[in-house]
Amino acid sequence: MILSSLAAALALQAATPVLAKPSSFADLSLEEATAPRCGVAFAIVQGWQVSGDTRGGAWPSMEEVGAREFFLGAIARLMDKYGLERSEVSTLILGETQRHQTDDFARVQAMMPGCLVLLQGT
Repeated sequence: MILSSLAAALALQAATPVLAKPSSFADLSLEEATAPRCGVAFAIVQGWQVSGDTRGGAWPSMEEVGAREFFLGAIARLMDKYGLERSEVSTLILGETQRHQTDDFARVQAMMPGCLVLLQGT
């Protein structure tokens, strides 16, 4: 009985495809990347809000709308799906943040309306 259970577990493990770990959010499908990208945008906006930067004033309080919890959930799903370590997640987030900084944060402002809709739907 134990051997048959072990054999079944090993067969299931062998049948489960190993997913290649993404090196950036661009390696993910649109569905997989949207929530984490929005989470990064929320974190940037919250940073603006905390520091008193006027760019953050156009949006609701990220703390009050639960943006942090949304972000953590999105990242946890990625970690689970791809078996990512914290350092790998940090690299993904850093890359996305740098991408926004090269646009002088114009991309964040363009993303926020859709991201807020996604946040409200959770």
